[in-house]
Amino acid sequence: MSETQLWLDGNAVAGLLAEVFEADVTATVRTCSSCNRDHAIGAHRAYRGAGVVLRCPSCGAVAVRICLSPEPRAT
Repeated sequence: MSETQLWLDGNAVAGLLAEVFEADVTATVRTCSSCNRDHAIGAHRAYRGAGVVLRCPSCGAVAVRICLSPEPRAT
């Protein structure tokens, strides 16, 4: 499995980001605090697991962490 098969671009999690930020933020430009480069959120690499981690496409530094928790069960 190649490294590019492990991640999607940030646009793949646009719906989740819209739930968190209550707006479409994929076109929003973010300046990386590690490499100081500017990239749209949609260009970041999205790694999915128990949540989502967005990483800078230039240096790989963590930009956003979103933890997903299960829906509460009805009793």
